[in-house]
Amino acid sequence: MKKNSYFLPVVGCLLFFVILSFMYFSPLLSGKYISQPDIIHYKGGAHELEEYRSIHGEDTYWSNSMFGGMPTYQMGANYPSDIIKSIDRLLRTFPTPASYLFLLLSGFYLLGMVWLKNWKYALLGSIMFSFSTYFFIIIGAGHNAKIHTIAYFAPFIAGVYLLYEKKYVSGFILTTLFLSLQIAANHPQMTYYLFLALGIFGLIELIQSFKTKTLKTFGISSGFFLLAILLALGMNSTRLLSTYEYSKETTRGKSELTISKNNVSSNQGLDTDYITHWSYGILETANLFVPNFMGGGNNEKGFKTSNLESSLQENIRSQEEYTQFQRAFNGSYWGEQPGTVGPAYQGSVVIFLAFLALFYYKGRYKWWLVAATVLSFFLAWGKNFGIFTDFMIQYFPLYNKFRAVSSALVIAEFTIPLLALLGTYSYFMDESLTQVYKTKILYISSVFILVILLLLYVLGLQIFSFHTSLEGNAIKSEILEAIRKDRFAFFQSDILRTFFFVLVCSVLLWAAQIKSFKSSYAVLAIAALSLVDLWGVDKRYLNDDNFVDKQFYKNPFPTQVTESQLEKAQTDPTLARIVNAAPINQALDIIKQNDHAHYRVFNLLLSPFNETNTSYFHQSIGGYHGAKLRRYQDLIDFYLSDSLNLPILDMLNTKYIITADSIIRPIPNPNNNGNAWFVNEIVFANNADEELLALGKIDNKRKAVINSKYKKDLTIQSSSDSISSIELKEYLPNNLTYVSNSKEEKLGVFSEIYYPHGWKASIDGKEVPIYRADYTLRALKIPAGKHTINFSFNPPVIQKGKYITLGTCLLFVIISTILLIYDYKKRSKSAEISKAL
Repeated sequence: MKKNSYFLPVVGCLLFFVILSFMYFSPLLSGKYISQPDIIHYKGGAHELEEYRSIHGEDTYWSNSMFGGMPTYQMGANYPSDIIKSIDRLLRTFPTPASYLFLLLSGFYLLGMVWLKNWKYALLGSIMFSFSTYFFIIIGAGHNAKIHTIAYFAPFIAGVYLLYEKKYVSGFILTTLFLSLQIAANHPQMTYYLFLALGIFGLIELIQSFKTKTLKTFGISSGFFLLAILLALGMNSTRLLSTYEYSKETTRGKSELTISKNNVSSNQGLDTDYITHWSYGILETANLFVPNFMGGGNNEKGFKTSNLESSLQENIRSQEEYTQFQRAFNGSYWGEQPGTVGPAYQGSVVIFLAFLALFYYKGRYKWWLVAATVLSFFLAWGKNFGIFTDFMIQYFPLYNKFRAVSSALVIAEFTIPLLALLGTYSYFMDESLTQVYKTKILYISSVFILVILLLLYVLGLQIFSFHTSLEGNAIKSEILEAIRKDRFAFFQSDILRTFFFVLVCSVLLWAAQIKSFKSSYAVLAIAALSLVDLWGVDKRYLNDDNFVDKQFYKNPFPTQVTESQLEKAQTDPTLARIVNAAPINQALDIIKQNDHAHYRVFNLLLSPFNETNTSYFHQSIGGYHGAKLRRYQDLIDFYLSDSLNLPILDMLNTKYIITADSIIRPIPNPNNNGNAWFVNEIVFANNADEELLALGKIDNKRKAVINSKYKKDLTIQSSSDSISSIELKEYLPNNLTYVSNSKEEKLGVFSEIYYPHGWKASIDGKEVPIYRADYTLRALKIPAGKHTINFSFNPPVIQKGKYITLGTCLLFVIISTILLIYDYKKRSKSAEISKAL
């Protein structure tokens, strides 16, 4: 009967989550799709992969669409026998982004039911967690892997909780399954942060086991947890092994260089400045409680600038002064970060309840949640808390592989709602808390917080600067004061908003305490209040304006747009980003239609190393990706980032350079080296530093820079020969066939990116070694005469991972089956004994 009593509420809540998901993203119901900048970048970069998949019915693990060529492991590649990914697709039945919101809601609901076994509290927790504004901001930006990973936090923690509550079978199965799904979602940084929080959990549990003399049960729980981790890793073997292999060759791996240009290179991992570029301000943390505490985002629609406009008219005397003002002015935002879309708002109601939980919740997990929240703040502050951040970068494994430390707030965005939920449950259900105590704490806390909010409302302009340091140095004092007044008014509006929600929440708690209505009604009312609070702020940053018609979703790189679409784009920033690039796309498409050869394009009309419009139509010198091959990044940093270095572009087979003139007439680069060429001389270099520097001094059409470790193999002496040639005959991204013809043995250089894992070369069917030339390219020693040359990419790591994945999935099924049978027999035996008694 008890089990049946859960069925209808659970089904009802799941249906409610479906309704909520489609209500928030209602344009999905009218056939529109969300337009996400990062997903648009992804579609451009992965276009060659998608085309190959549709034609050949399988994936290519190499693509030439971005940065001269790179593996597709982090570009949307599918892997063979990926059972976990199939389960994930089943769970994400609904269209994006409704599927992510449903996962967030249902995942935390599972945690709430496992922890509290009460559907009303589980519902409250789901809403407080899932509608965190940060989640909607990253959905709008297209950080799908990030939100996808976060969505599996709660059900994974549900499994861990069960393990340490001695529910070994269900805990093991849930932990293994949802950790596997979390890893498959493929945002290691989010999982890394969660495991930092779990490190604190484990330490507290260990201390508790010493105190209570339960080390044995702690050992059993930890043993199952470690087994779950191993199995989850094993079930993602292909993904993890290929990524690990690839990461060693990327900007996340170790550099061979000891020199740097503009401090862009670091010897190990990412550069500290790059890691901490987006660091949350210490004061900015108040955004979790008051959304516009520091102005929201740079482009807040509700920000009124009446004082500023008047001041500009009175104080700006020239275009030069106005330009200086524009460069310094940061919109409504006055925080520490270079810029932001919006605040990491957790909710006035949620923060208030979490504060109360410090006094109401007495369970052993309180200090874990508090410590993990504090850790989250310390990590997110980055360079603003340099001592701690430097320690983490220097001593914690893998920490220097991740950037944008502000995203560490995801820990707090999980722990704070959970703490608020447990505190609310204790307030209503913990009989050890007296009514006098609960009323006293509620009264003091409410008055304390409301008074602080009133003081901020009245005195905020005297307390805070309301401007950035750059603005303070670059903008006239009269104009700066006008900015401060406008921002203060904006600040006041959300202070009042927070005041209202805290007041209503405290009244609901008090009314339930004096028995004005049932506590269950109060819980549902607080859930509704929290939903209204968070929904209103979320809609500031992700709303119907983020959706576009199907045609722009399927092809976000149109070559032609209508007058009505151009007109609509004037008031629709999402559509404007797409249609404004149409002339550039058209120029790229014209080149593609007129020239079907294999070559690369360097697009200077767009930020070349932060765009994939070019990659959608061509193989590109640039692209958009967070983990480029390190040697290619070195090439960018030293030779392409601040100048048009034609010799380097020539060796990369850059046939077209897109400039403003290209919109009218495509201009070819006639001096490019082509797909492959013979060189007459080899310049040997002793290390990576010498290789890279020598590259800028040679004529790469005649000479090649080779590391001296290959000197014994490459004792080639050849003369200049106009008859010798290498011609590309067949092209696939993972299989290239050439025909060479020469009178003597020569070194052939190929304008394809060198990657030491998976590429094999053969001459007339016989495998030959591939040498690295010109820092980033491939080279072969080619004998005299006419020969067929083939490069193929069949990385062994894929097959190796496939077998490990299948074996681990089978092992998980076997272990789970044995545990379930054992548990069933144990329960049956206990039932028989109870019946006999």
